[in-house]
Amino acid sequence: MKRHFLIPPTLILTVSFLLSPAIAFAFELPKWFPFSSERSLDEWQTKIFKGRVIYKVEKERAGGSLHALSFSSASAIFYRIKERYRVQDYPLLSWKWKVVRFPDKEKLKIRKGIERDDYAARVYVIFPSLNFLSSKVLEYVWDELLPLEAIFNSPYSANIKLIVIQTSAKELGKWVTEERNVLADYRRAFGKEPMLKVGAVALMSDADNTADIAEAYFDDIKIGYKKER
Repeated sequence: MKRHFLIPPTLILTVSFLLSPAIAFAFELPKWFPFSSERSLDEWQTKIFKGRVIYKVEKERAGGSLHALSFSSASAIFYRIKERYRVQDYPLLSWKWKVVRFPDKEKLKIRKGIERDDYAARVYVIFPSLNFLSSKVLEYVWDELLPLEAIFNSPYSANIKLIVIQTSAKELGKWVTEERNVLADYRRAFGKEPMLKVGAVALMSDADNTADIAEAYFDDIKIGYKKER
């Protein structure tokens, strides 16, 4: 996504969540977001990078889901975790998502890096630091072209690691369930143990660089749990 500022956008998101007032909602792990009503978004905040993505709870499936629609825009919604937790204690994250339309990157095939940083669906796990440039971010993406399980730096910062966990366009229009061991992914991506606690999760669908359309659905996000023995 093409941005006109020096600070990486995901770290801008980190700053936003650090500086924004706390929202007083009860929190205990695991935290589950079923997106079953419009009130489901009351706990989420918005950060606009370039234009506003439309995030709306829809009754598209039993119980509802979150619909994300980007028209050449890039904005994220994020949930601030007031009581941050150690990913070593609660390493698992799961969700369902469905991509309806990918932004057309083929029109940008002669470009690379920031110019190609558009994804139909992203899920972020943010490890914030008071020195926000030391914050770490894992970013799970669904792309139709990149190799499965590829890990690479964001074009904005080596502290933001992208992990490609869906690549097939064959799944277009189908719900896919994910469960990730965030601790294991962090170790693979950064090559060390996380020293910071999980402080936020975020969702985004964007198509600002391609000046195209991206569309996806999210549902049943569950954060901060572990397998029961």
